[in-house]
Amino acid sequence: MKSSTRNLIIAGAAALVLGGAVFAVNKLGGTGSSSSASDSSETIELISKTSSDVASMTVKNKKGSYTIIPMPTGTIGSSSAASTSLNFTVQELSGCPINIDRANAVVQNGISLGALKNIGKVNNLSDFGLTDPQATVEVKYKDGSDFGYKIGSATATNSGTYYMCGLNSDNVYVVAVDDGILEAATYFVKTDMLSITPDSSDSTSKANPQNVFHKITLTGKNFPTPVVIQEIDEMPTIVSPAKYEVDAQNVTDLLGVLGSLTADSAVVTKPDAAALKQYGFDNPTVKAVYSVNKENHTLIIGNKSSKGYYAMVDNINVIYEVSASDVSALTDTDLFKLRSKLIFVPNINTVKKIEITSSGKTDVINVSRTENTESSTEDNKVYNYKVTGTDGKELDYDKNYKNAYQTLISLVIYDQTDKMPSGTPAITIKYSFFDKSTTNTLALYAIDNRHYTAVLDGTVYGLCTKNDVENVLNAIADLEAGKTVSAS
Repeated sequence: MKSSTRNLIIAGAAALVLGGAVFAVNKLGGTGSSSSASDSSETIELISKTSSDVASMTVKNKKGSYTIIPMPTGTIGSSSAASTSLNFTVQELSGCPINIDRANAVVQNGISLGALKNIGKVNNLSDFGLTDPQATVEVKYKDGSDFGYKIGSATATNSGTYYMCGLNSDNVYVVAVDDGILEAATYFVKTDMLSITPDSSDSTSKANPQNVFHKITLTGKNFPTPVVIQEIDEMPTIVSPAKYEVDAQNVTDLLGVLGSLTADSAVVTKPDAAALKQYGFDNPTVKAVYSVNKENHTLIIGNKSSKGYYAMVDNINVIYEVSASDVSALTDTDLFKLRSKLIFVPNINTVKKIEITSSGKTDVINVSRTENTESSTEDNKVYNYKVTGTDGKELDYDKNYKNAYQTLISLVIYDQTDKMPSGTPAITIKYSFFDKSTTNTLALYAIDNRHYTAVLDGTVYGLCTKNDVENVLNAIADLEAGKTVSAS
């Protein structure tokens, strides 16, 4: 007996020659060579080889072609010598991350082929879509034998089933087909683009590891002026084009995209320069270059697609398609959205003096402090505070001053501008501090009857409303007059 037929299972039925390879018919209610259709509630076994026998499996279909081969021993994902089964990879996708489970399944299902029904010999294969098949499969075995078959039209009765015949046979079967048989090679590319493992080494709590982003640089069409976010005192801070506090929610959402992203599908593998330009990577929507957990990464978002965006990551030579909702925190943001809308928020316990000048008048709020020795410890000093107004009169600290201060630091910008206003500011607010000699000055320039441009220490911050500014002036006036100041 030839080695290519030694493993065939013959169970009371005639062997069928299917395109040069021997198929066995198990529990078939007929010879399998007659023209009459045969139906059985049990599967008709057509191929009896195992995946460990396979040298290669070549598939040609409407979307292209690919060849699956055993993964070389020693490669990541390959089986150990002691393993009874092999892992497979796609020959054309060398250097690309492979979904090994999908490759293994296509091989296993492609060679452990069982028919649900034997149609029998037919006069016209085109009636079953087999003269212009949806897929042609050719398998070569390690012992030198081979076989092949064709997949035709989908059946009208059973979802996921198709007509099949051997390469040189007119005997037709109904079989269930693995999805990968009808897909392009990109079907086998892993779609996990980013899955960064949280690191406990830089975390405050070792029991609660987290991703620590050290620096992020954003460029592309959405960021004509590059934006740099850097970790300062364990907090993300915008350091370029100017220094700003961040919008906590928007930056948290951004970090989520940069830490974990799964694509819907792979579109192109090993793209050339023309493909990179076609999908928008010559002038990307956004490019994020960043370090997280002391590792460097790059995520590039190209053109919009029908479902979302095209994307590439790190040095993986694959163009992916990602859902718009999965990357919206990156594609729908800009410098203004990433910034905190609060202009200046110093800690109340650090502020020694506030000077507010408006309409030729200056209000001076002085704060003094004395150490509370009973509550202080060696590592933590506690103070008692007093506040006085312009005329030196003591004011209520615990309620009125705190509420007025809350109104002051709640001043926000509602829109961005990078235009430095001319002339002199309508209002200035100057802060002095207990523990440093430097001061901070917020200047508000009236640009019309309803809006001000806010400039902090010479940096344009954005536009704020007249109503918000008047709330601040009223709160300070009420504080100075000894009136009750409500919380903002």
